[in-house]
Amino acid sequence: EDTPATIESLHHANISVKMITGDHANVGKETSRLIGLGTNVLPGEEMRNAPSETKNDIIWNADGFAAVLPSDKREIVLVLRNHFGLVTGMTGDGVNDAAALSAAQVGIAVAGATDAAKNAADLILTEEGLSPIYGAVLESRRIFARIKAYVVYRVAASIVLVLTLSIVIFVTSCAVDSLMIIILALINDVSMIPVAYDNAKATTKPQLPVAKTLVLQSLFYGLVQAGLSLMFIFSMAYSKNDEYALDLYGPNNEGCSNESKGFIWFHLVMVTELMIFSVRAPRFVLLSPLPSMYLVGSVFLTLILGGLLACLLPNFGLHGANLGFIILFNVASFIVVDLMKLQFRKMIGEEPGDVIDNDELLTPKTRTETQKTVEKGERYRTHRESIVGEAD
Repeated sequence: EDTPATIESLHHANISVKMITGDHANVGKETSRLIGLGTNVLPGEEMRNAPSETKNDIIWNADGFAAVLPSDKREIVLVLRNHFGLVTGMTGDGVNDAAALSAAQVGIAVAGATDAAKNAADLILTEEGLSPIYGAVLESRRIFARIKAYVVYRVAASIVLVLTLSIVIFVTSCAVDSLMIIILALINDVSMIPVAYDNAKATTKPQLPVAKTLVLQSLFYGLVQAGLSLMFIFSMAYSKNDEYALDLYGPNNEGCSNESKGFIWFHLVMVTELMIFSVRAPRFVLLSPLPSMYLVGSVFLTLILGGLLACLLPNFGLHGANLGFIILFNVASFIVVDLMKLQFRKMIGEEPGDVIDNDELLTPKTRTETQKTVEKGERYRTHRESIVGEAD
């Protein structure tokens, strides 16, 4: 009963569905129409007799196949997986499905399946219906979104810390105490533990584990935030307001003041902590799903702790006005970088698509065959864009 709604939802998530059945082609076409698929259902014999140079295209373009043999099911899966490079799933319940279930990257044995099908499958559904497949897709995308956000964030934060501290030391000889750098790294790691429980959302476009785009996003955040940090620090050093200006050089270039060290240290704490909110957001941060309260609480507790340490420790002694400047600058730069993020992701082909708000199945819509064909073409274009190369 939930099959049409499941297929509608999977299509919305840019997952195409093909029907493979042993029934007669006419039965297959009518079944395909009733569940919301196209009616380009071909007899298995037509696929078997097709020349090798056209067989793959027949499999790609068909909405399904009828009157097939067990070997046909396996061949269809292998062509979609190996020739077209798609992540391929297969559902089945009988002995004749076992070979195809084993060949697919995600074999799914439905409720009541035979032992042979269950042994060949990766997932076994324990309840009637196919809706758990859609739930599994969304949950896997949420998990991947959390992992991806942390990987990009971790590399970017390291770039910000290394570049900012290194350039400040080389230019001015102003070195923050090594113990405080260790403390900075430690509290930064601890505060990011709640990322594992973040309120991540699945998106309609599959997010890919492509090393190149992950590195590019990390470099974007790292280089932009490091550049803004250096601009801020040196502009404060050359400020005309002597009361709040930083002394990065010290008398006779013998070392910077303690307040300058505290200024640099707390700025780095704040810029690295706030960065996670931009990295995790699929869209502009104010329009994206809210982060979990655990992550928000962890980040802001870290900022409060960092502010107290910077102001109260005798080897820092950060002035309250400079603390305010740091907060204002970081809030402004956070919004600017988040807006830049949207254009950068678009430029490297990392647009996430629309956010899927919940696990509820979509209500099937009535469509003409032409509309189904157009929508299938759009999904297929997304499939081609989502192919992961062997190097990744």
